Amino acid sequence: EIKMSNQKRGGRINRINPLIQKIVSEALLRNSDPSLNKATVTHVSTSPDLKKSMIFVSTLEGNEGSLKTSLEKNRTKIQKVVSREMTTKNVPKIIFEVDNTFSNVTRINELLDRTQNEWII
Repeated sequence: EIKMSNQKRGGRINRINPLIQKIVSEALLRNSDPSLNKATVTHVSTSPDLKKSMIFVSTLEGNEGSLKTSLEKNRTKIQKVVSREMTTKNVPKIIFEVDNTFSNVTRINELLDRTQNEWII
């Protein structure tokens, strides 16, 4: 029985995720949609069978609704860029998800400030 070390397990996915992140990030920068130019790819999670890639995108602009609309509108264009630039036999279908981490952090900070101000009074 051959035992794989933790480092080798998932090695292929660990190489593919950053590659997809780089390709999609560059595609967003070159896109004509201004809300996508300011978006950041925060995380990529590809399934082990390379069928799907969840791409988490965030923006500091605070307009998650228009970001989601723009991502869906440009998905096929970005998918073509990923297909063209990847050298693997199978190219995963990209699925965009808006990452709300930054807006959640802002909201938590506002709540903490408000509670701190209430304690001072």
